[in-house]
This record gives sequence, structure tokens and C-alpha cells, in this order.
Amino acid sequence: MNSFGHLIQSKREELKILQRELCMGICTRSMISRIETEDYFPNLLIVEKLLERLDIHLTDLVQTLCEVDEKQTILGIIFGFMNDRYEENRDAYTIQNWLQKLNGIKTVIKPEHEVIMYSLKAFVEDVNQNFIEAEKSYKKFIELARISKDFPLLISALNRISFMYINIIPNKASEYMEEASNLMERYSIPVDLTISVNLTLSAYKYAMGEYLTAIKYLKDIQSRKRLSPVYRFRSHNLLGKCLHAVGKFSEAELQYKLSTSFLNYHPSFELIYNNNLGDLYADMGKHDEAYKHQNSSLKIALDIKQTYFAEIIQLRLARLHNLTGKHNEALKIGEEVIKSSANHRNLQIAKLIVSEAQFALGILKSDTLILEIIEYFKLQEGIESAGYLREAYKLLARISRHSKEHEELFTSKLLIY
Repeated sequence: MNSFGHLIQSKREELKILQRELCMGICTRSMISRIETEDYFPNLLIVEKLLERLDIHLTDLVQTLCEVDEKQTILGIIFGFMNDRYEENRDAYTIQNWLQKLNGIKTVIKPEHEVIMYSLKAFVEDVNQNFIEAEKSYKKFIELARISKDFPLLISALNRISFMYINIIPNKASEYMEEASNLMERYSIPVDLTISVNLTLSAYKYAMGEYLTAIKYLKDIQSRKRLSPVYRFRSHNLLGKCLHAVGKFSEAELQYKLSTSFLNYHPSFELIYNNNLGDLYADMGKHDEAYKHQNSSLKIALDIKQTYFAEIIQLRLARLHNLTGKHNEALKIGEEVIKSSANHRNLQIAKLIVSEAQFALGILKSDTLILEIIEYFKLQEGIESAGYLREAYKLLARISRHSKEHEELFTSKLLIY
């Protein structure tokens, strides 16, 4: 008799539960019979419900089965189930839930299962914007993939840490992107992974201000007849951002609109769509539309607890407030971000927004904050950082000019009186 079936039967008999009672609302009685008498392991969601009804903790099941199975087949099944949730729809909630269920197992996990575990942990921490923990898990994922000499897995690990860095510290992504690209030239990898790496490379080129190169990569990707919904959505939105950056507003708007058929695939897709379209409309002077989309994006971010995205959207809203003369609203949002943010880049952007609002309201007391912002963005790579640096210098020039005009006016008033 198989170990899983024996455990289920022993616990059922201990609790004096009949097979027809155990299966009720979960599966068929014949399935319970197969579990107990054959070497049969059903769908993991059915297993989860059976364990709950029998009051068996998942960690106890894993511990028991791993003691008699050196291959740790049960862990392979569980991590395989979670990996499917990642590949199919980036289901961070389900993956996090199952990882928590495995907390506390004392079994030493075999490397082939451990590498998948760290890839899943990194994904969950990345989605939750716990970037320090995500970085640790990604680096462990890379280390284990390197040891295993599973090169497609190693390329995937390098690609995923690169994408995280592109979103928060673009200049840290380059070494990982370079290694992933070199490995791609040497080893055969699945088509989907090639597309994923090229999307990440496009995002990196965008972050570095190489918009025309990114546009070329993205159009090559879009020319493929078969693209998953995730990749199709990402290609439309990233191409929209690149076209926006080079001033092709109507083409950018079209790319964003083409992504709408994928919005129901994941809540974060609608968030990204509204955020990007709102940013575009702000630059097009369609301020009412910009507010509408940014507010929709912020609501979604707060509803699904995407605090990192919520912070970025708040900063874009604050900049829109400054642009439309609502400086008190911009000041309020900027000060809130300064108090709560742990992201150095967002802090400097918030300080720039606050300084612009204070200058417009006539309450900016010194240029100390502007000088700090300038020093920060001098050290950052990418065209976006150069844009913030330019804005900071322009504000500093306006402050200097304003101070000189104020002194001349004050002197003339003394002469008049």
C-alpha cells in the first residue's frame, strides 16, 4: 500500500469517518478507494481539502512521505503545482498561500526542488514589493540553477532579477542581462523564454533611453503569430511607453488601446494600462482624461495591495496637480510619500514635486533640497533620470532668478520710500 493512501486510511479510520463521508463535496467515493488501495495521488486541490477534513497538516504529510521517499516526490508535485500557477497566470496569491503551508518542514529539501522553491519565493516577494527579500531569493535561485547546470533555468533566473532591477535600480540590471544574453547564444532554450528575455532587454533599453532600439525589439516580438496573453500585453504597453517617449503620442495611444483585450487576465494589467495611458494624456494636455485614468489606476493598486505601484501613481498624480496649478494637492501627496517611502528614487522625485509646489506657492525657503536632488540624479543612469535632473536644474535657475528679481524690487522700494 502506498504511503499517502495508508496515511489517509489510517486517519480516516482513527476519526471513524466512512469513505462516503470523507468524499462528500470533494470527490467521488471511488477516488477515495483508489487513493487508499492504489499508488494514486489526485489533484493537489483535492488533496488539500481531504487533509483539511481529516485535520492533517500539510507539513506532517510532507514530512511523513519524504521519510519513505528519497526522491521527495510529494515536494515535486507541490512545487510543480505552484510553478504551473506562475507560468499560467502569475497567481501570486495561491503561490504565497502554499509556500506558507510549507513553512516549518524539517526535511532537507533536495536541490532540484529547492531551486524551484526559491524561484517562487522571489516571485512572491517581488510582486509584494519586498525587494530586499526578493533580491535574496533571486540570488539563491541563480546560485542553485548555476550549480545544477540547468541553463534554461539559469537564464530564467537572470532574466527575472534583471526585470526587477529595471523597475527599481536600472543600472544594476546590466550584468545579469549580459550573462543571460551570452548564455542564450550558447544554449538552446524554449521559445517562450527567448521572448521573455527579449522583452526584458527591451525594458532595459527603454530605461536607458535607447528608445529606437527598444522599439525595434518590440516590433520583432509583436510580429510573432503566437504570443501568450502576458507577453502580448507587455509588448503593447512597453511599445506604447517607447513611442510616448519619442513623441509619437497617437501611435502610443493605439498600442495601449490594443492591450485592452487582455485586461481581465490579471488585475495588475488594468492598473498598468490606466497608469500608462494617464501619463500619456497628461503630456498630450488631456488633463481630465489623465486624472480619470490615474485615479482608476490608484484605486486598483490600493485594492490589490500593490503599494509600490500605488506610490508611483501617487507621484504621477502629484506631478499632474503641479502641471494643472493644483499645487496644494501636489504638496500634500509629495509630503506623504516622503514620510512613508523606503524607495530612494521615489523619495527624490517626491522632493522635486514638493519643491516645485512650494516654489509655485511662494513658500520655498532655500535651494538645499534641490541641490540634494541634483546630486542624487547625477549618479543615476537612464534618460528618465536625466529628465529629472534637467527639471531640478530648471527649478534651481528659476529660484536664483526669482531671488535676484526680489532683491532688485526690494531695493527699488527702499529708494521710493
